[in-house]
Amino acid sequence: MGKKYRITLPMSKEKLLYLLNQTTQNLTIQNQAYRKTTLANYDKEKETLFVSYAAGSMNGGGWEMLRVKLMDHVENVVLEGEFVVLPHIKKGAQFFFIIMMILGVFFSQGDFLLLGEILVIFIIPLLLLYKNLPKIVGNEEGRELVLKYFANELNGKIEVLDDLE
Repeated sequence: MGKKYRITLPMSKEKLLYLLNQTTQNLTIQNQAYRKTTLANYDKEKETLFVSYAAGSMNGGGWEMLRVKLMDHVENVVLEGEFVVLPHIKKGAQFFFIIMMILGVFFSQGDFLLLGEILVIFIIPLLLLYKNLPKIVGNEEGRELVLKYFANELNGKIEVLDDLE
């Protein structure tokens, strides 16, 4: 895990959602190719906001998003959350891991020694890769762009809370 952020915005929840709708694109894999674009989605059921910056704007970025909970107060909105790996990146890594496991079992043809070798050579490194995916895809440039969007475009006050590690 990484740092947790608290963003205080001087507006109502409805105004925030309206401004996000006006100033961002949907957070989908198709929109990741845009340059200088903020991407956002809001989940009404969980009251969770997802914000990312398009990968076309950064060197190797766009692999994570800011996932925050919306807390509506009297005169302002407080967003509290952390950066997480984008769901399609995580699903792609899971899919690749499962395919490699199936291929390993298929090519071992019941030979436990060969299956053990495949496990050590391919599966364990993939498992370590999947476990450390948040550390690998972390991008400070992308995080700064998302936080600058909240600070500059929405006049937010950003606080960095204690590390979660």
